[in-house]
Amino acid sequence: MERSQGILRRLAATPLGAGSIVAGKAAARRSLGLFQATFAMIVGRWLFGVRWGENRAAVVGFLVVYAALTAMLGMLGRSERQVVGLGVISWNVLAAVGGCWWRLEITPLWAQRPAWLTPTGWAMDALHRLVSFGQPPGAILRHFALSATAAFAAAWAAVRLFRFD
Repeated sequence: MERSQGILRRLAATPLGAGSIVAGKAAARRSLGLFQATFAMIVGRWLFGVRWGENRAAVVGFLVVYAALTAMLGMLGRSERQVVGLGVISWNVLAAVGGCWWRLEITPLWAQRPAWLTPTGWAMDALHRLVSFGQPPGAILRHFALSATAAFAAAWAAVRLFRFD
């Protein structure tokens, strides 16, 4: 939308580089994701009685990294149509493969393995370990590292692919 309205062309006249612009746009998208996660946690607690476990700080910390990752992945498209189309299709597929639609523990092992190739799989496993199984924060270090590395890689790609036109 910003590209079609000429906002990005106007930003090209400022002293800001691509990295600063991408960082600002990512911060806005990450904030929206964190607001949604916070809202979902509050509603889950008060309406559905969800217990977030003893490691709430680890849950929140992981969700901050996951929000950064999803914000950066959402910035890799070149047009609004591309982002919306790819976003809807890819996140529905990733949700199914990653265990967001059903617990992966009830599926055969061959159906569980592909989840480790997806950010949704990392997130669901990390949250299950913390919330459902009460494991300590150290149990999700691999999940945290994978998500943070993917977020940095997506940020690098977003800056490299960014164009003002």
